[in-house]
Amino acid sequence: MHDLRTSPINCATGSNSRVGEIQEGYEGDVEIITNIGPDDRLVLEEYRFPIGVTFLELVYSNGDSTATVRTIKPLDADVLQELKNIRTLEVQDINDNPPIFQSKTYSVTVSETTAVGSDVLRVKAEDADVSPENTNIIYSILNITTVRVSITDVNDNAPVFSSDTYRKSILVKDAKVGDVLLTLSATDKDAGNNSLISYSFSEYSSMVALDAETGVITLTSDLSEVTEDTLLTLTAIATDHGTPPESDEAEVLIHFKIASLTESNEPEASIVGKVKALTGTPGVTVSYNMKSHEDVFSVDGEGTIKALRPLDKEKEEWFILRVEAIDSRTSPNTAETTVSVQVENVNEAPVFDAEIYKAEIFNIFPYKYPIVKVQASDPDVGESSELQYSLLESTTLLDVEASTGQIYVLDVSSFRDNLFTFHAKATDKHGLFTTTTVQIKLKESVHRDSVSVISLNRPVYIVDKKTPEMEDSIGKVLGWTVKILSVRAEDGNEKHTILRESTDKTYVSFIAMNSSGAVIQATEVKEKLNRENKDLTSELEKVFGPGLIIKVEDSSGDSGESIQDVTIALIAVSVVLAVISVTLVSTIIHLVKFMLVTDPDRESENGSDISGNSISAL
Repeated sequence: MHDLRTSPINCATGSNSRVGEIQEGYEGDVEIITNIGPDDRLVLEEYRFPIGVTFLELVYSNGDSTATVRTIKPLDADVLQELKNIRTLEVQDINDNPPIFQSKTYSVTVSETTAVGSDVLRVKAEDADVSPENTNIIYSILNITTVRVSITDVNDNAPVFSSDTYRKSILVKDAKVGDVLLTLSATDKDAGNNSLISYSFSEYSSMVALDAETGVITLTSDLSEVTEDTLLTLTAIATDHGTPPESDEAEVLIHFKIASLTESNEPEASIVGKVKALTGTPGVTVSYNMKSHEDVFSVDGEGTIKALRPLDKEKEEWFILRVEAIDSRTSPNTAETTVSVQVENVNEAPVFDAEIYKAEIFNIFPYKYPIVKVQASDPDVGESSELQYSLLESTTLLDVEASTGQIYVLDVSSFRDNLFTFHAKATDKHGLFTTTTVQIKLKESVHRDSVSVISLNRPVYIVDKKTPEMEDSIGKVLGWTVKILSVRAEDGNEKHTILRESTDKTYVSFIAMNSSGAVIQATEVKEKLNRENKDLTSELEKVFGPGLIIKVEDSSGDSGESIQDVTIALIAVSVVLAVISVTLVSTIIHLVKFMLVTDPDRESENGSDISGNSISAL
């Protein structure tokens, strides 16, 4: 708390005054000045201690007989040491600054012969406070230690197998010593050695072995002694390395079969296997009952098990049958056994999604333009992705991508008929195949004047991936069907690049068709594109993101060459690239693209004029 001082001032003779003492950090009125004459003018000046005016202000107006000196911000003794009228205010320091060493670390090298009590190093710290009692620094050496607490894991979690039962069926004729049959897996929630697991069988088997570290079960016998279907039942144990050790058990069922039960083509009442029960007493006979899956299997008086209907692995692979044996005693005895039946797959031919695929092309479609995609599925489990597609007839007009079924046009100029029919084939990994019909309709001839071009400020590799979305977006704005013919990174004088560069400007060539399939002239398309530019930008920004700049180009950029010539040129360049890759020329190869130019008035930069045609290297 500060006792506010009131002191008179004499502007004529001067009246230095000691205001008093105040605690550091104080905010508020410091002094009230009186005896101000009507002609006096008071100001706070920067005199001996300019820093003072940054902490204080004078509340006063000309003509006032009194004035008040008050703080602008909390007083700081570490900054403010002292403040024809000097007003002195002593600010009391508080200990609000810790000592700070001049260096964070000190290092010194001392000889082992240095005498005890010798000076080794001098350290120095400074305190930003100002009063002696707050700047008196005492040095000492602290002993600091680090305490680490390690928690020892207790083996309180047993291993857990990933499955209660592991099953495997194997044909004896296909078995080889060393074949991997199963892989067991168990986990333990403990840490360190307590989580390490070793695998073992509860009993020895001469037919299989279990790797203690990996859990892999391998075949150790050639099974030459197995003459009938045999079910090997084992108990696997997973044991951790804790003290005392914990363990878990799982059942392992390995069915060695002489012949497999196959699906679908299995006739009704086909024999699956046979069970036999012994009474140990002559004259006592045995009968059998099927206790489960009676709608699928039956058992006769001889213990023969038969399938009552065709089986489908895709629907159910395993059947666990319970068969009861009853003897002929007056008080009959009964016994029950379990029979495991695994249905194996019969290879079925693939099936195409459609019997006929139809597509339409124009005479301006470029080399490798995608026209239709055929798709087949394989009824066999998990094998549809392994189908291979091909064309049944040999042709230079079309090609198909083996893994996807995408059909491309190679040479549209060689289509002689308006409707071309061929067949595509899908083959599974076992050699079974199916075919489908593909019909390609060649539409009316389209002149290059019908090709429209826009440019986008996006790299070509991004635009190329968004071709289907672009066709939908442009078509939505125009109200027509749009077919994109090419996506390229060159300017209008260089078309159909083979080695594309990732420039940030891409040219897109396309045609537009009305509802009847007629191609719209490029001039009409251009007018509508310019008119609907705002809507076009909005739609394409949904595909490419904001900041898209679209320009409608003046022409298709063909520079006078016909579409037919460009297609031929592209095929020629592809052949050149193939020759280069085969011969492995170990020099720097500059790829030059040649285009046949049909404009006789155009000057050739490289080449000679031959009957109005020239060859230009671009």
